[in-house]
Amino acid sequence: MRRAWLALRRDADREADRAWARSVLRPSEYAIWIRQTAYDRRHALRVARRVEQRLAGTPYAGEARWVAAALMHDVGKAAAGLSPLSRAAAAFVNRIVDLETARRWARSRPGRLGRIGLYLIHGEVGARLIRDSGGREEIAAWSEAHQAEGIERVPGFPPAVVAALSGSDVA
Repeated sequence: MRRAWLALRRDADREADRAWARSVLRPSEYAIWIRQTAYDRRHALRVARRVEQRLAGTPYAGEARWVAAALMHDVGKAAAGLSPLSRAAAAFVNRIVDLETARRWARSRPGRLGRIGLYLIHGEVGARLIRDSGGREEIAAWSEAHQAEGIERVPGFPPAVVAALSGSDVA
């Protein structure tokens, strides 16, 4: 419910934040990122800043691809087109519906149930969007993997990067 309440707020984007995202993302990636709701963009910016802080002092500090992965991890949510209250309902449904059911809903159910299915598989949807636009593979891979239970390893990702990305994705 907290997320639904925050999503209902109509805070304006800050130009400085959008400019920072543009500096990290490629133009095709930014075109996807900016289509998110303002709430999702703010969340992505918070996650990306946390990743930047967590990677400071590591061999991966300053690597834009990891910050870009944080910025883009939830871009697939936009495809569902759910309202904040429907998203809160989807979060509840996520506790009782398995991934295969969500995929089936996304493929074959019209209306709200199909959109809830899309929302529940937003990592896969986002990865497809990123790949189709020519975005970086690491960013697509993180979008696809970030929802996995007990994520400790992602092929091609150093463990410290996985820890920074997964540990930074909090409300």
